[in-house]
This record gives sequence, structure tokens and C-alpha cells, in this order.
Amino acid sequence: MCATKPSPTRAQHTFKRPHRLALATLPPRTFAFCHTFGLTVWIALVEGRGWALILPALLLLLWPAVAFVHATLARNSKRAEFRNLYFDSLLFGAWCGVLDYYLWATLFIGLACFMNNMVVGGPRRMAASVALFASGALGWGVLTGFTFRPYVSIGLDIYQVSGAVIYMLTIARVMYGQNRQIGRSITEIKYQNRVFHALHDLAVVANRAPDINTLLNDSLKHLHTDFPEYGFAIFLQERQRPEVTRYAAVAGLRLSLEEERRLSSRLATLHEQDAGTIKLNERTHGEQLYATSMAGRLSLYEGWLVVRAPRLDEALEGVLTLLVDQLAAATENKLLHLALQKAAERDGLTGLYNRGFFEAALQQSIQGKTHQPGLDFAVLMIDVDGLKEVNDQHGHVVGDQLITTVAERLVMQCRENDILARYGGDEFVILFPSADLSAPQRVATLIRTHLEGQRCVFASPQGEDVAVTLRLSLGSASSSEVPAQTVLTLADHRMYEDKTQRRKNSVLG
Repeated sequence: MCATKPSPTRAQHTFKRPHRLALATLPPRTFAFCHTFGLTVWIALVEGRGWALILPALLLLLWPAVAFVHATLARNSKRAEFRNLYFDSLLFGAWCGVLDYYLWATLFIGLACFMNNMVVGGPRRMAASVALFASGALGWGVLTGFTFRPYVSIGLDIYQVSGAVIYMLTIARVMYGQNRQIGRSITEIKYQNRVFHALHDLAVVANRAPDINTLLNDSLKHLHTDFPEYGFAIFLQERQRPEVTRYAAVAGLRLSLEEERRLSSRLATLHEQDAGTIKLNERTHGEQLYATSMAGRLSLYEGWLVVRAPRLDEALEGVLTLLVDQLAAATENKLLHLALQKAAERDGLTGLYNRGFFEAALQQSIQGKTHQPGLDFAVLMIDVDGLKEVNDQHGHVVGDQLITTVAERLVMQCRENDILARYGGDEFVILFPSADLSAPQRVATLIRTHLEGQRCVFASPQGEDVAVTLRLSLGSASSSEVPAQTVLTLADHRMYEDKTQRRKNSVLG
């Protein structure tokens, strides 16, 4: 058996929604041709010409439907409607000849044709319409002879003038509707531009924000700038403990701490499967609050974007969905970036900066000293004495506890700008940017006072308590005393000198 396929070249005409121009011209065209049909019937009855004039006039009733179907089936509906308007001029011109150029009919029908083409195509199309109307009128006169009828009756004059007025009002109503539609389109375009601008701002903020708090705060500030008529808030709650809000940000919402806590508690009672936008019971300043769920878009948190708005319409709901998608993606990417950054920069045991991060920071300080000779820096090297013996006698579990304890207590002695890192197995180092030798000497004094000689008790794998006395060797150096490239080497040398001296003192003691 052979299966036949339809030829791809065969035209397949299907009805589709025509161009808005075809829809706009349908009512006035229908009225104009029906009114002209009534005018023709009136003249036929007055003159006694009867069906000889009425039957051909039935074509006037068919043309609006034919024109609409033509615009609907055409590939280019707008261009087809332009052709329809030209044919209106030609057909009306010829029909004015049929009516023996009745003055009011010829005047008003011609002006209507010219105005229609002028509105949709400007002077050039109006000139073409004048030429077609004149061709139709003159062509009919050439074929049948010129007979002029300037007047029929006062009643017919009133009918014609009334029809012209109604037609003009119909055109005005159509133009008003088109202007309103254009106005709505412009408003929608402006609104969409605001949405695109907001999404672009969120992408820029996501790239620049160093942490989650900055990301959320800056994102909501930009949203409130782009949409000042709304207020925004965002809450990220732990997935396993929804009552715990880890991150929150507000912009354009005047919430007290109690109102913010109550709103957070309300969101904690909702579930991620409540996707979409939810109307909350809370109101602020007479306007409703709505919450849009991030619906599982975050791996660690349950997220909600709260908006204050007078009402929730389809446009706002669509925008909230886009904003939630963007915020969730930015937050998840930032969380992943921070996790990877922490893994790359932090020591896995102590959580301090690792050696790689410290060396990169040290190179920046060295370069800064090279470009600005007055910009000094300093280093303090710290060695945990006896770590090997602790590991050998009690195991690495106790040794790791010793290292983490020292790390925690060193953090307490450092300032915010100091860079504390774990340099090796039993070594720590502190970088003091923009400081001279007094900075490490100050911290060394604190260490000697608060850490040296302290007795710490750790639990061994066997469950026994192991007492360890903290003993630390220290060495410091500054770029104010040696070249920048040799500061770390000098600090390391001084640390080992301190270690050697302490051992000698221990033996002598």
C-alpha cells in the first residue's frame, strides 16, 4: 500500500484572528454599506425603479463580510485590509455613479473613504483613495452616461446627513478604542521594561554581593526603587526548623521587630507545597500582604518573598513569580559560591584561613609595601609545642582537640582586620596589614598572659580525660625592620629561637 501525503505546496487557508485594523474597520464599514443600501432602496422607491436598482444593491450588503473573510484568510492581514480600503473607494465611487451622483451621498461617502485611508496610511494613501474614487465614479459615467441628481427630497437629505453624522461618531468611537488599546499597550510595555530592569538589577547585585545578607538587602532595595508602589520583605527559614529564620530583609515595609517576628512565625506555619502567591491575614498601612513561596528552589532553606500591594492582579502575580525565580537562583548560587570559597580558603579542622589564603594575602601586603614604601605590615608566627608528643601518647583525636582549642583562643586575641591562619600541622600565623612591629608584640603579650600555661582537659577515644598544658613558641617580624619579602622568614626564625630558648630554660629549670 502506498500512503499519500498532502502536498506541502498546497495552500492551506485557515481562519485566524485578523489584524486589529481589520477588526477596527468592520463596524464602520458594515454601517456605511448598509446605510448606502438603505439610500439606494429609498431612491429606487421614489423613482419607481424597484428591483432593477435594489437587486444590484444587495452586493453592498455582502461586501463587508467578503472583505473581513479576505483579511482573515490572507497571510498578511494588515496588507489585505489596506487593499480592502482601496476597494471601498473604488466601489463607492462607482455606486455614486449608479445613484446619478446624488450630491450629499457623493460628498459624504467620498469624504469617508478619503478619511479612512488618511487615518491608516497618511496623505499618500488618501491621494490613492481619491484617484480610485474618482476612477469608479467617472468610469461608471463613461459606461452608462453621465446623469446628475443633486437633489431628491428633504427626507432623503436628512437620512443621508444623519447617516454621515452617525458614521463619523462610529469612526470616532473606533479611534477612541484604538487609542485606549495603544495606551494600555504602552503601559504594559513600560511595566515590562520595569520588570526587565529589576531582573537586570538583581543579576548585578548577585554578582557583587559578598554575602547572603548583602545580597538580600541590596536586592530588595533595588526592587523597591524599581517598584516604589510596593513594599518587599524576604525570609529564609531553615528547612528542618522552619521556626528559625536565618536571613531576613525588608524594603519599603515599615515593620516593627514584633511585626517582623509575627510575620516570620506566620510564614513558618505554611508549607513549601503551598506554591504560588498566598494572601496573608496581616495588613500594613491599609494594604494587603501577599507571600510567594520559593517552593523548593533552595536546598537548605524555605524562602518567601512578601509584597505589600493594594491588590493582587494577574500582572503582579506573574512579576512575583519571575522575581522569586531570580532571587532563589541568586541566593542558591551565592550559597554554593560561599561554600566553595570556604572550602578553598578555610582549614577543615579549625575553620581558620588556610595556608593558601594566607600566602595570597601576604603577597598583597608585599606588593602594597613595594608600591607604597610607607605601608608596613607585620607577621606573628605561633607554634604549639608538644603536639607530636600528644599525638603519640593519646592519639590524633586528642591532638586535633588541642589544635582547635588553640585556634579558638587565638581568635579571641585578634582584631577584625587581623588575618589568622593555620600555617601547618602545629603552626599558626597572624598577618597584620597596615601595622608595624607593635601589633604582633601586643598580641604576643596577650597570648603569653591568657594562653601560655593554661591547663586543658580533653576526652580520649577511650573516654579518659587527658590534661594538656598549653605551651606556645612565638616569633614576630615587620616590614619596617627587614625587606618585605623576608618578613615571614624572619618571624619563623625568631619563633624557632623562642622554641629553642624555652627548651633550654626547661632543661635548666
